[in-house]
Amino acid sequence: MAPSLIRDSALRRCVGMLLFLGAQQAVRDDGPAMDLWSIGRAMPLRAAPPLLLFALLPLGLTIAAGRLPRTLSALAAACMAALYALVPATYHNNHYLLFVLLVLSAIAPDGGPRRIDLSRAVRAQVGLVYLASIVAKLQHPWWRDGGALLQWVAVDRAPGANPSALLPSLLQPLFSHAAPARAAQLGVLALETALPFALAHRRTRDAAFVAGISMHLVMQEWLFPQLFTFLMLLGYTAWSAAGDHAWRARASPRVAALVRSVDLLGRAVVDDAASAGLAVTAPSGRTVHGAAALLALLPLTPLAVVAYAAIAILVPEWRGVGAVSRDALENVVVLGTMSAVAAVHLRLAMG
Repeated sequence: MAPSLIRDSALRRCVGMLLFLGAQQAVRDDGPAMDLWSIGRAMPLRAAPPLLLFALLPLGLTIAAGRLPRTLSALAAACMAALYALVPATYHNNHYLLFVLLVLSAIAPDGGPRRIDLSRAVRAQVGLVYLASIVAKLQHPWWRDGGALLQWVAVDRAPGANPSALLPSLLQPLFSHAAPARAAQLGVLALETALPFALAHRRTRDAAFVAGISMHLVMQEWLFPQLFTFLMLLGYTAWSAAGDHAWRARASPRVAALVRSVDLLGRAVVDDAASAGLAVTAPSGRTVHGAAALLALLPLTPLAVVAYAAIAILVPEWRGVGAVSRDALENVVVLGTMSAVAAVHLRLAMG
């Protein structure tokens, strides 16, 4: 896959957006650990951890705006390293992956005539995450026993972590039995083993996209909001086309300007039109209008991942819409949206 300045810039900006959301989540979740650490410590040392954490918020927003992204990514990574060194209890695998992506964003050259650029570095990191996950899982007796871990997740962990969601209540009766839990657990191991190699080859990449993204979506909707899910979903952007202008969109000037602003990968030629509606033409030549056109554009921008992360992470106190649970509503919205996106793209691909 050819290097692309456009794709590298989109990755850096979206890492900044997820840094902002992850810092918001950490401010809420890591407060008790920092309060406990601060007991008996004098100023200014006592103030250092919260200041380092709060510094990540403006750094994330500035990186997202495309301002000095490499320099500020290095500064954000340094803040995270200092925070971990001071308060080891704030360490989490989710944060570690964010730290690695910030380091890559700071040191990897922009796309150009080089052997290594940011997109290549992110592709390698995504593959390493899957392979490291396999090694870690095979060292754990619950994974080696086959099914024990998923049984525990289905019966104890998921209902407690996400009690109002629909997916845990649907999967609990199935995975409470040893045979389906064992089959699903072996399936996860096989999929994570295959994904790094399937993503590396053009012929198998589309199938790997569908399988890998589906796995992360199920884990997100089954358990609880984890930054790791959205960082991995963003990582798939490193294999996306960029600057190809293979799609064409027509809309009113205001809508057209909005489409241009979210098309971080430069996938579409956007024309102003007198009509108020939105029309999108796929590379196959087929055109869709209105809501279908919006669904057609959704997977073309990494901002879809950021929007999903914001819904899941940013306002956890919003627990429901009237009598409807927020978690249940999110399950339905995500499943419905992904099904509709798949249907629209299948229709467009048929030409």
